[in-house]
Amino acid sequence: MPGHSLALVSAVDPTLLDLLELTLAGEDCLVVRAALLPDAEDGLVRLSSWGHGGVAALGEKEEGPAVVDVPMPADCLTCSLREVLLAVAEDRARDEPQGTTVVLLPPAVELPHLVPGLARDLAEMAKEEGVQGPAQARLAGVAHLIDAESALADLLDHHPLAEAGLALGEHDQRCAGEVHLVNLGYADVIVSVGHGSAGSGADLVEHLRPLDTLLLPGLDAPLLSCLLGADHDADAALRRVHPATTQAWGGPDGHGVWTLDLSARLPFHPGRLREMVAELAGQGLCARGCFWLPSRPGRVCAWEVVGGTVSVGDAGAWSEAPLALPASGAARAGAVEATEPHCHLVVTGVGEPEQKQAVEAAFAAVLLREDELAEALSWIGAADGLEDWLGHQS
Repeated sequence: MPGHSLALVSAVDPTLLDLLELTLAGEDCLVVRAALLPDAEDGLVRLSSWGHGGVAALGEKEEGPAVVDVPMPADCLTCSLREVLLAVAEDRARDEPQGTTVVLLPPAVELPHLVPGLARDLAEMAKEEGVQGPAQARLAGVAHLIDAESALADLLDHHPLAEAGLALGEHDQRCAGEVHLVNLGYADVIVSVGHGSAGSGADLVEHLRPLDTLLLPGLDAPLLSCLLGADHDADAALRRVHPATTQAWGGPDGHGVWTLDLSARLPFHPGRLREMVAELAGQGLCARGCFWLPSRPGRVCAWEVVGGTVSVGDAGAWSEAPLALPASGAARAGAVEATEPHCHLVVTGVGEPEQKQAVEAAFAAVLLREDELAEALSWIGAADGLEDWLGHQS
């Protein structure tokens, strides 16, 4: 689609965003840093920019970058950021119809919560007939930055965002690994800083990024051209990270990184799941995916292990799950449709083959046995002892 190009970049470490801002100096784009300031009076979304050419204009702007503080238009931080970015896109599209804006997002923003809504808003904006006609702005590529040297610690150990001063509010209990895991799966482009010398950290990043995304091994790679060469597909990106449609992507195994792809049509036994949650989660692993329970046959149950924390939750109805990504004929032969109840866990770890075997055994043990199937109907709607994890059934 012709028009202004808007590209987005996320990260957890603000230092990486600082480095990228320097890297983009002199490029033919406007770089805008966005920050969320919920503790300011009424809350603010702060936008700052050195102008066209970025920090290459440092000598001409000794007073520093231009800063605009916008009162948050909503109580929801992500909603406020989305509305402000939409306004930025509209203004930039009118000022420079064929130009480019790169927005460096606030650290620790999760892309699936922000980008699909922004993509819809941009599409609607292009249809609106104003006095000046519709503003045309396309959502180009979406990138995520990660330091490959610290990837093992960031993803496998527990580092709360609050301890780094990156929490988005006093009730934000997320850890760095949670943000990295979902953004690695969602982004179109992954920039793995220090990739060439990171060994197992670099391999871990490879295992956690989808096969159809682009990996750039450092900030010296041509990120801007890669972003401009992409048209973000929010539906495809959401399928990559949805518990019912995520896939095992695998990657290099030269440094001991491995991925298990565990699947079954049978449900988990609620009691054994509760008893064996520690064995299924393992130690120092990343895992994502879905399972189902005979007590909740219509609900997708999400499973995530990252940063030393296990998260279990309700991810909606199976009938509302997105359509699965296309697979090869061989893969499709034994595949289950994403909207059909199934269990599918993708587990990634480093070294320790006994961990791999233990998780595989736990998965098999938690499944409902064939001799228990006759009692499966009696579970439907019954209390399953997992209400504190999944909520009470309606």
